[in-house]
Amino acid sequence: MSKRSYIDDPLIPHPPKRPRTIPRDHVDQISSLSDELLIHILSFLPIPSLLACQQLSRRFHALAGDAELWKRQYYSRWVRPRARRLANARRTLFSHPEIEYSPRVSTWLDHGHLAKEGMSTNWKRQYRLRHNWSRGVCRVTEIEFPQSPRRQMLVSFCAGIVFTADSDHGLRAWPAEKPEHCLARIPLANSPSPAFPAPTAMAAASGPQQGLVDVTLGFEDGRFNIYTLDTTTLRLGVRFSCVECADGAISTMASCFPFLLLVSEHKVLSLYETKQDMDGAGGLLAPRLLTSLKADSILEPISLSIRATGPKIITSIVYSFYHIGCGWSLGIQELQFGLDGQQISSRLATTADCHYSTVSPGFRSRSKMGFRSASYGTGPGSRQNTTQSGPSISHHEPPTSVSYSHPYLLTSHADNTLTVYLVVSTSTSLSVKGCQRLWGHTSSVSAVQVSDRGKAVSVSSRGDDIRIWELESLVSSLGGQKALRDGNSIRISPENRLGRRHDGLGMVPEASLGEANAARSIDIPHRLARMRGCLGFDDERVLLLREKTAWTQMLECYDFT
Repeated sequence: MSKRSYIDDPLIPHPPKRPRTIPRDHVDQISSLSDELLIHILSFLPIPSLLACQQLSRRFHALAGDAELWKRQYYSRWVRPRARRLANARRTLFSHPEIEYSPRVSTWLDHGHLAKEGMSTNWKRQYRLRHNWSRGVCRVTEIEFPQSPRRQMLVSFCAGIVFTADSDHGLRAWPAEKPEHCLARIPLANSPSPAFPAPTAMAAASGPQQGLVDVTLGFEDGRFNIYTLDTTTLRLGVRFSCVECADGAISTMASCFPFLLLVSEHKVLSLYETKQDMDGAGGLLAPRLLTSLKADSILEPISLSIRATGPKIITSIVYSFYHIGCGWSLGIQELQFGLDGQQISSRLATTADCHYSTVSPGFRSRSKMGFRSASYGTGPGSRQNTTQSGPSISHHEPPTSVSYSHPYLLTSHADNTLTVYLVVSTSTSLSVKGCQRLWGHTSSVSAVQVSDRGKAVSVSSRGDDIRIWELESLVSSLGGQKALRDGNSIRISPENRLGRRHDGLGMVPEASLGEANAARSIDIPHRLARMRGCLGFDDERVLLLREKTAWTQMLECYDFT
C-alpha cells in the first residue's frame, strides 16, 4: 500500500488561484458612504438584488433589511397597483397625491389592521407573506385526531387558535402555529357520562375584551354553552350555559359579541343576546331571546353571519332553494337590530334575477321560502307579466357549500365551478348586484370560504386541489369582459409535499418533529382521505379538515409565512 504524498510535494501541481477581479489600486467608494445614502441607493434595487446585498456583510445585511426600505417595496408591489386596479374597475380617476407613497399605514386602503398603536410590523416578513400568497407557496403540516364513535369532532378556527370539541376529550385549544401542543382544555360535563348530549355545532369569535375568544358549543338536545379562552393566561372556562334553548339539535351557529345566531335541525332560527351581567344572587343572567323565526321550505347548505355597523347589528341568513326558471338559487334574509336588542327591520333578497342576462325593471322575483316571524307574516308581493330571456347561469344541483362575508357571497358546485355574488345592503334596501361564474377546478368543489376583504379559498372534494381567489376587482366589474380575466385562481402548492424549490424569498424552517400525533410532512395517499371542509383562513394560514379513516381525522395547516 503506497503512502500518501506530502502536501508540499513539488510533483503535485498546486490548484490555481482565483483570479483577482478588482485591481490592486481600486479604492472602495461604497464603504465610506453613510447609511442614509446607502439606503437611498438600495431603494432603487429590485427585490432579488436586495436579498443578494444582505449576504455581503453584516452592515449590508442590516441596511438591505431596513424596515422603511421594505415598507416602500410593499407599498409599490401591493398597495399602489391595487388602488389603480380598483380605480380602473370602478372607472374612477385617482389624483397623483392619492397614490403617492405615505409612511402612514392608516391611509393605505384596507391596511388599518397593520396600523394599530403599539404594534410594530416586520415589513420584510409581510412582503414575503403576500408574495407567498400570490404564488401559492406554503408549508403544510398535519395532526391526527382520534374521533369519537358517537359524533364527529367539531373544529373551529379563530384568532390563530384551533378549537376542537368532542364528547370524549371535551373542548380543547391548539395554536395554529404549532398545532401539536394543546394550550387548554375543559370537559363538556362535570362528570363523564354517556348520557350527556354530544356537541353538534360550534362557533368561535373575538370576545368582549382584547385577548379573549368566545367559543359557543351547541348540543343535540338544544342547549348551548359559551366558553371563554384568555389567550394571555391560557385559561379556558364556562361563561354561559343555557338549557333547552332550541327546538332539537343545533345544526349551525354564528356569533358576534354580544349576539348569538343559531339554527336547529327543524329549521328554527333563534337570535340571543349574551351580555355578561350579574343578577341579584351573584350568578350570570340567562341569554335573552330577541327573535325566533321558522323556515317554510329551505335546504342546506346554510350560511349565517353577524356584523356590527355603527349603531346596528345585522344578522344574515343565506339559504338555498329551487327556482323554476333558473334552477337552484340563494335567498338572503337580513335582520337589523339596535344595540338595545330591538328589531329595526327585516329584508329579503334572492339571486334569481342575477342568473338572467336581461331583467325587466318591473320583474323582481321574491321567493317566500325564507324565514317568517312567528307573530306575523308578510303578504305576497305583486308581480308583472314580463317576457324574459333564458338564464345565463342555471344550476341543476344544489350548491355544495355557501359562504357569506359581506359584501361577498360565494357558492361552490359539483360541476367544478364557483359562483360569486355582490350583496348590496343600504339603509333602505337589500339586493344582489350581479354574479360571475369562476372556473379553475378540475373536479367537484366541496368547500369554500370567503372573507370580507375579498379573499377566498376553495377546496375540491378529494382535497387535492386547493385554490386562492381574489374577488375584490372581480365583483367591481361584474358583467364586463375584464371580470373574466380577473377570475384566475392560484393553486396552493406546498413545498414539503411536492419537493419544490422556493423562489428566493425563503420559507419557514422545517416543522420540528414531536411526539405521537405531532405535525409532520404530508406523505399519505390523499385519495383515501375524504375532505370534510375548509375550517377557515387568516392572513398567514389555511386550515382544512380531512377524514382519514372511520375513527381518525386530520387537521391540515397550510402556512404561508
